[in-house]
This record gives sequence, structure tokens and C-alpha cells, in this order.
Amino acid sequence: MIDQLPSWNDGAAKRAIIDFVAAVTTPDGPAFVPPADRIATFDNDGTLWLEKPMYIQFQHGLRAIAQFGAEHPEVLDRQPFKAVHEQDMGWLGRVAKDYANGDPTGLLTLATGMAEAFGGTTVQEFEADAATFLSDNHDARFKVPYKDLVYAPMVELVRFLQDSDFQVFLTSGGGRDFMRAVSAELYGIPPSMTIGSSIATEYAEDAQGVAQVMRTKEIELPIDDGPGKPLHIHRAIGRRPIMAAGNSDGDIHMLKYAAGHEGPTLSLLVHHDDAEREYAYDDGSEKALQVAATADWIIVSMKDDWKSVFPS
Repeated sequence: MIDQLPSWNDGAAKRAIIDFVAAVTTPDGPAFVPPADRIATFDNDGTLWLEKPMYIQFQHGLRAIAQFGAEHPEVLDRQPFKAVHEQDMGWLGRVAKDYANGDPTGLLTLATGMAEAFGGTTVQEFEADAATFLSDNHDARFKVPYKDLVYAPMVELVRFLQDSDFQVFLTSGGGRDFMRAVSAELYGIPPSMTIGSSIATEYAEDAQGVAQVMRTKEIELPIDDGPGKPLHIHRAIGRRPIMAAGNSDGDIHMLKYAAGHEGPTLSLLVHHDDAEREYAYDDGSEKALQVAATADWIIVSMKDDWKSVFPS
């Protein structure tokens, strides 16, 4: 028998996944779910790829903010341009810490700066810039391009579900268009099945009269995080998932939403507990870990459940 999850150690988490998929795909079985209703939603940062020491999209955005500030010095007296220009790691660190503790104020300020830096570009130009950044820039610790820092066991899981006639959607708290640039390449998830936080867009025609969709400076609310995730899922899919995977407090509402489906469900929470091969931290996931312990969610231990973390 072919092992569909070769990067997973044999254990409770792997058995729960395999048993769930077998149950919902067995015709005439009591838990059978038709393919049209086999919907799974996966968070991205910290669930499918690395999120430490800083979200990868933030690295991309900070570069753009720095460049925009250099070209427009009149913005350097306000955040986030001021902090980036002055390399104020205290301010940037507080943004991350406050967000992990449930306060998104600084994050929205940072995201607004990123939106301003990329304002007036076409969605295709933005996606091309994101793809180039992910290929050409390397993580300081692991010395590989950012796009190589996907979690091999989770990519295997996505493909296992797809092979089992699941519709797998990426549901990122980060930018939808940023992930659309690489979602098919990295995960086999097409751009049309990529959900995320987004910038308001508008129609325009370029100098040659070609119709374009342009990015504006405005962030669409709510962002695709916390209670906003089920709203984005409903708006994009129109169905409740029967499976969801996340890693942080921002995924609690999505995991609860999947667990509320009538019939068999599976909610997975990735636990970062492997300092040697990745990072060990609970900050930003304390509430999720507490809920998981009482809500029959499956906690996936990086240290114990995965044979490897990144692709070899």
C-alpha cells in the first residue's frame, strides 16, 4: 500500500487524517461526503510555510516601503515609513507582538503603508514582483529562497486531499494577490482557489487602451484573519469546509467554522515545537492550543509528527 504521507511519522495525527479521508471518501459508508462538499481550507503563514522571524510577505512589503520612502521623502514623518527609514526595530517588533496578542492596529498601519507603496500598479505587476522576490531573496537562517521554505508534510497533505477529490483552498491572513503569485507552484492550489486579505482594486485602461485591474491604497475590511476568515470563506466558496488547518489564534474561527459542519469534520492545529529544525514558540497560538485541547482538534507536533520539515 502506497504511503500518501511519507513525511509524516506514524502516530495519532497521521492516523486521524488517513481515517478521516477514508471515511468521507468511502461510497455507501455512513460518513461519505460527495466530492462537491469535500472542501478543505488551509491557512498559509505558519501552516504551509515559515512565518518566523517575520512574515515573508512583510519582508517583501518592508522593501517596498523603504523604496517608496526614498522616492517620496514627504512621507517619512509618518508610520510605517518613519520606522522603516530609521530601522526602528522597536516599533516593528511591537507591531508583531501586539498582533500576536490580538491588537491589529500596528499591523493595519504597516499594511496601509504596503498598500500605498504598491498603489497604482496592476495586479499582474504586483504578482510578478512578488514571484521575483520569493525566488531571488534568501532566508537569513536557512540560506534558501523564501519559496523553498514550505512545509513538506503539509504540501503532501494538500496533495493527498486533492487526490481524494477534495477542493483545497488557501485561506491566508496575508495578501491574496501575494500568494496567488506562487500558490500553484508551491502547493498545487490555483489562484482561483486562493483566499486572503486584499487591497481594493479599480478598473483602468493603460496608455495603449488595454483594460487593467489596478491596486489602490485602500485595504478591504475585514482582513482574512480571526472572525474575518469564515466571512471570506463564505464569500469565496459559498460552502462550509469539512476540514481546516491552521496554527494560530487567528485561525480559531476558521477551525470552529469547519467543526460546525453537520457530519464528519477534521480541524488541524500545527504546533511549532521544533527549535532545531524550525522554531519553537507558542506566542500567538496560546488560545488556539487551549481550545484544541477541549474541542477534539488534532494538534500536529512538528517535532513528533513530521519526519522532515522542509523539502530535501
